Amino acid sequence: LMTIHCAEKMESMVDPRTDISAIKIFVPAAYHRVVDRAIQVWGAAGVSGDLPLWAMYQGARTLRLADGPDEVHRILIAKNILKRYHSGQGWDFGN
Repeated sequence: LMTIHCAEKMESMVDPRTDISAIKIFVPAAYHRVVDRAIQVWGAAGVSGDLPLWAMYQGARTLRLADGPDEVHRILIAKNILKRYHSGQGWDFGN
C-alpha cells in the first residue's frame, strides 16, 4: 500500500521523496522482523542448514543497509517535513 501511494504521488507530480524514504525504512525492517520471528518459532533448526531461514536472515539484514542506514532515511524524512512546516505548507500526516 505504501508503494501504491508513492506511485500515485509520482503520477500526480507530487514530490515522493519522503514516502520513498519511509518505504526504505519500513519494508526491510518488516521483512527482518518476519524472518526473525520464523527463526524464533523454529528454534535451533532455524539457524541450521536444514532450513533456508539463516540465509534469509542474512539477506534481510543486508537489505536494511543496501540503500543506506535507516538513520539516513529518518533524517531525510525529518528534514523534508520540517522544510514544509517552516515554509507554511504543513504536512498531512493522514496521507
